[in-house]
Amino acid sequence: MLNETIRKKYRELKSSGERCTKSGEEKRSSDLVAAEYMRYLIDSGEVRDFEDICFCMWNISDCRALLRDSENEYLNHVSFAEYVSKGENKYRFWTVSDTTQRFTLISGGHGDFWQELYRDAAEKSAVTDENYRIAYEAHRAAMSVHPALNISSGFLLYADKKFAEFLDVVKEREEYDFYRLIYLSAVIKAFGRTELDIESLCYGFFKYLDKKDEPCRYLLGEWGQLNRRRSEKNRAEIGIKAAVNALIDTGEIKRAKTLYNEAKGFGLSENAYINKRIGI
Repeated sequence: MLNETIRKKYRELKSSGERCTKSGEEKRSSDLVAAEYMRYLIDSGEVRDFEDICFCMWNISDCRALLRDSENEYLNHVSFAEYVSKGENKYRFWTVSDTTQRFTLISGGHGDFWQELYRDAAEKSAVTDENYRIAYEAHRAAMSVHPALNISSGFLLYADKKFAEFLDVVKEREEYDFYRLIYLSAVIKAFGRTELDIESLCYGFFKYLDKKDEPCRYLLGEWGQLNRRRSEKNRAEIGIKAAVNALIDTGEIKRAKTLYNEAKGFGLSENAYINKRIGI
């Protein structure tokens, strides 16, 4: 287990909740130092537990992704994947659980590498009580698209199939409607399926918007953080905002604005990115 000294140092370096207030140079410096600290923890032997080492390697890749340093992210991620392969199959989704990491690898010409890791996890790691939540993170990352990146339509169809299969496996889980909302949002954005009635699904989440959120006790990139139970409030916030952004991305501005404003009336928090995109 990560000791409190490591946890405190990590929080000081990342300051994730304050990232938006930092300058570009401050963020760059913080990410470089954080990556070096994670590497030190591994090389010095200060972390020895399998999950702790994976946490460090995930964060090195994450820092390199935020720095848009595709080559060094790739080198670390190769080592990360090799290390994860020595553990239980449930851990395979760990290497493909983040969209920013995937996009940076694609931008540097390493998209095929990420896709193979995803295929490996999707084919070899059964979805169980122990890993279904991080499996969702992987499927969401796999179906994400970006206008500046050339993403294979064949791979998107494969990811769509695997996400749909995942939904069938988890249909009795408490998060099923949330996962389905994220899936439909991804389908709208990836394939332009604007005829889908995503609003009706969102309305079912309005009743959770005035609930209290539950703080996560894990650090970003820990198995416990990526595989945690999301609160009803969190699922409502994330799901509705994903739907709004998907509608914006496909030119459905009026629908997006209506849904967003209706949800805010029930307690959805303001989002500066959405406000800017719909002209509020």
